[in-house]
Order: sequence, then C-alpha cells, then structure tokens
Amino acid sequence: MKRPLLIFLSLVGWSSLVACGGGSSSPGGGANPPTVMLSESAQTIKAGESMTLTWSSANATACTASANPTEPDWSGSQMISGSQTVTPAVASGTVSYMLMCTGAGGEASGVASLAVQAGPLNIVTASLPSGITGFRYFPHCLQFHCRQLQYGFQLAKSGGIPPFVWSWTAATGSSLPLGLTLSSGGLLGGTPTLAGTYNVVVTLSDSESPVVQATANLSLFVHNPPPPSITTVTPPVDGVNLPYNFTFQATGGLPPLSWSENGMLPPGLSFSSTGVLSGTPTATGSFPITVTVEDALLQSSGPQNFTVQISLHGFQAAARMATARQAHTASLLANGKVLVAGGLDSTGSESATAELFDPAAGTFASTGSMQTPRQAHTATLLNNGKVLVTGGGIAPTATAELFDPTTGTFTTTGVMHTARSSHTATLLNDGKVLITGGGTNTAELFDPSSGTFTLTGNMSTSRTFHSATLLASGKVLVAGGFGSDGSGLATAELFDETSGTFAATANMLTAHSAHTATLLNGGKALIAGGLDLTGNPGATAELFDPIAGTFSATGSMADPRQLHTATLLNDGTVLIAGGLNSNTISAAELFDPTTGTFTSTGAMTAVRAAHAATLLGNATVLVTGGRNENGTSQSTSDLYQ
Repeated sequence: MKRPLLIFLSLVGWSSLVACGGGSSSPGGGANPPTVMLSESAQTIKAGESMTLTWSSANATACTASANPTEPDWSGSQMISGSQTVTPAVASGTVSYMLMCTGAGGEASGVASLAVQAGPLNIVTASLPSGITGFRYFPHCLQFHCRQLQYGFQLAKSGGIPPFVWSWTAATGSSLPLGLTLSSGGLLGGTPTLAGTYNVVVTLSDSESPVVQATANLSLFVHNPPPPSITTVTPPVDGVNLPYNFTFQATGGLPPLSWSENGMLPPGLSFSSTGVLSGTPTATGSFPITVTVEDALLQSSGPQNFTVQISLHGFQAAARMATARQAHTASLLANGKVLVAGGLDSTGSESATAELFDPAAGTFASTGSMQTPRQAHTATLLNNGKVLVTGGGIAPTATAELFDPTTGTFTTTGVMHTARSSHTATLLNDGKVLITGGGTNTAELFDPSSGTFTLTGNMSTSRTFHSATLLASGKVLVAGGFGSDGSGLATAELFDETSGTFAATANMLTAHSAHTATLLNGGKALIAGGLDLTGNPGATAELFDPIAGTFSATGSMADPRQLHTATLLNDGTVLIAGGLNSNTISAAELFDPTTGTFTSTGAMTAVRAAHAATLLGNATVLVTGGRNENGTSQSTSDLYQ
C-alpha cells in the first residue's frame, strides 16, 4: 500500500511548486490534475489462483489498463473507479498491474505488484497412446486437414519452476520399448521394434532449490500391425508383344513386404518379390495365378487368386504432348497428322495452344495457337482440308476459327449465333457443318464457302453433353444429353439437311449423357455408357436402327463409363477406352457388332477421362491427354495397336 502514498506526496510537491512560482495551478490551465489509487487484495498468490484489483481516481475522464508481462484479463479501457478479479497467466514470477488515467488536468498512473509462486510440481499425463511395431510413434496432425504430420507424444506437467528436465527411470519392472527415447523436453518418440506391454517410470525435475521432482508410472502398449491384405482386384489386360508392368498393392503389415506367386504366368512375364508383374507377353489367353504377400514379421495375407488376361491388341506408351490437356480435341488431317488443340491444362486453365502428332516420327510438335482459349469445344475436318473449331469454354463462347494445315495457323471466321460449350459439330454430305445444342435447343449451319453461320430448325429440347451421328441416309441422329433443367435425356431426334428441320424419333431405352455414339459399318449407331437417369455412370449400350427408327438393347460393357472414347476400327469393331465411374479408369474393351458383345482388350498405360482418341492411317489409335485419378490434366499419350 506504499505506492498510492508516494503518488499522493508527489502531487502535493507539484502543487506547492506551482504555488510558489505564482503560475497556473495545473497543466490544464486551471483544471485539477487527476489522481489514481490502485491496490491489490493480495501481494503473493499461487499460480492459477485469483486476486482482486481495486481502484479509484479523481479528476479523471478515462482510464487504460496494462500489465507487465501482458495479462489478457487486465488490458484496454477501464472505468475511472471499480474492482476486478484477475488470474495471472504466468506460472511464476512478478506481475505489475498498471492503470493510467487522464483528465483535463493531465494524467496520472497507479501500479500494483503481485508475486506469483509456482504450484506444486505434478505430471498430469495419465496414460500413453499405444504404438505399432515398425512405425514411428504417435503420428498426429500439425496443420488443418493434416497437411503436415508430427511424430512423438509430449508428456504434460503442471506447477514447478522452469526449466524442467524429463527422464525415465530403469526401475524394477520398468523399461522403454526398444526404439523409443524420452527427450529432456518430455517428448517420447522413435520407432518401436518389439511388441509388448511396457511399464515406464518417468521423472520430472524443476529448478527450485532444492530441486523438486515428480514421478509417474505409465503403461505403454506396442502391438504388431495387422497382417498384410492384398488390395489389387484385377490385374490390367494387356496386348501380346507389348510391354507389361503392373505392381500388386497391399495394405497393413510391417515393411518390407515379400511377394510370391504360384500358377501359370503368361509366357514372357515374370513376378518379383516386390510384387511387380512385368515383361513382354508372347501369347494370348487367360492365365490363372495365385499371389501371396508376407511382411517382415512373417504375417501372411493368405493366397489370393487372379487371372492375367493377354489379348491380341493393347496400348503402348507414346510421346508426350508439349501441354497437358483434358476436354480437348484431336483431329486427323488429310496429311495423316493429328491436330491436338485446346483443353484444360495442368493448372486447370483453358488453353489456346495446339500441336501436331506425326505418326511417322511418333512425336508431337507445336503449331500456331488458337485465337481463343477453349475447352469442351468442337473441331471438324472440312472437305477443303481445314479444321473448323467452334465454341467451348467454361464461359461459353460463340467464336469460331479455322486451322490451315499448309500454314500451321488459326484464323477467325464467322461468329455463331449462340454461345455454346459441350455441343456437337457434324460434317454433312454437302460439306456444311451442323452445330447443335451446348446449353440451348438451337442449331446452325456453317458454310465453308462463305465462312458464315446461319440458323436452322430448332431441336425439340435443349441439350448439352449429347451426341450427333451422321447416318448413311445423310440424316443426323441427335441423342441424349442433359436437358435445360440438368436432368438426363432419353429422347432422340433426326436432322434432315434437305428441310433443315428436326423430327422426333424413338426414345432410347435409358438416358445417356456424356456418352459415345458410333456409326457402325452396317449402318446402325452404337450408343454406349454415359450418365443414366440416376446420374450414375452406366455400362449399358444400345443400337439405333435407322430403317426401323428404333433403339434396341445390346450387350453391356464390363465397366460403367462416362467421358470415355469410342473409336471405329478398320475391322468393324469399336474400341471403348477409359472414362470415369467412381474412379478414373484405364480399362478398354471391344464391341463386336456381329455378336453384340463387349470383350476386354489391353488397358491404357494410364487412367484417362475426357481424353481424345483418333484412328490413324496405319490403323492404330492415338489416345491423348485426359484427366488422371486426381482430376489433373495429363500430357501423356498411348497408341493402341
């Protein structure tokens, strides 16, 4: 209680000095200076306890509280008089509580000091988390969404005077698991190497004089990981005389894992102890094998049966594109090269770049860029050898441009009447291009001779992610897609270029969106996969008969798919590749029109969806880009042969 007295004496001295000088009675020119009285209910408390600050002031209009060290419950504006209970945040030491008050006559302050004594030293950790043999002890998230992991368990304490030192005692019946250590800071970490239940006696020492210690008996259980379990469902199908490399996967177990195989491996393939099936198969067929994996603790998964299928054809990795792409276009030019244009790049941005694949050299080379970045656009080879590119974009555009293979450049051409994306473009027998849908029910025709678009008859409904197939009759079958309300459509209609109108035809057996439509050599159109009425990828397929004007069911695919590709091969079969179901897939299959069935063929070297597939002049199929399992665009390509 001495400090308020000192402040009062100081104020008396100041008043006397002013009076002797004959000047003003206060700095405020007549106003009395403020006074502050601040007192504490206790001068010494234990850590965690509370005490009460009481204060009063005169001639003050505002007061501000602060503390050293900073205390969260004593800061900022305060009333000019009052009391408040505070709990020091420090574990030990001295806290100075200050109150500064101001008024018309100046300012004054009061200080109250408090000694905080450390509480009794205690170990508050009551139990230890269990560990797993061979794995770093106690992984836990350090950042939101586990962007960073931290390892080790921090023992907790209360009371005492820092610094503190932790240690463990090799008392009777006490031991640390082999591979774990306790740091002087109380962090228990490492990699346990032997399972069991361990009694760990830990000691905590502080810096009081004499030193105070606390001891705790803690139990730590280390168990072996579960036996390994094989997670591979089916090895991929591959083509004969093509490189094969597949790694079987397992979860659980203590690394390193050791794999073994029994059975009939395809000729040319070998199976390694690391679970890799590789080589070049030299014979077609289905080959049954039995695979087992064992961990470092000799825990076994048990045998699991697989069939390795080698087909007549398959995919082989080809050159990389200069740019990663998905939702792009790939067009076979008259000179045999393939124009690959636009799409979403590896950053998810729309690209204006383009490149050419040369089948003779097996390489990609950059060519001129488009005038507008695009994805989900169309690219149509015209009879004059140029390529018409229309629409596309996250924000649909109505722009169009032409690629000239002789100059390797894009130039703008007429503008469509409607902005479109995920629409269709179909080359008609008269050389014009029919543009349909893309978020609208309108359609228009591009005339290469004038470079202009003209409106034609409207479709019966708005469509996007639909298909348009030129039939042998010259009519165009427009089928499925999403309607204006976002629901899948099972309706179909026919465009007649003579009348420029659409007419309804029979409905499909089910809705198809983001599907494929392929004109078969016999004149029928194969509709395969896509999202069904439930919004899920489907495996169903159906055939449109132009003569009967009806759809009929055919065999189903082995895998549900959307955003896949369908390519008519020279032998009349249709290659279905990749796509998206619950995951992006690499599987491929062939549709045989003579049997109406799908059979598996060699898988792509990478999973792909929203990719492009182009039949080359040498009868091989170039597959480019697409999204991977993470949704990221790829620059890789494959050749089916």
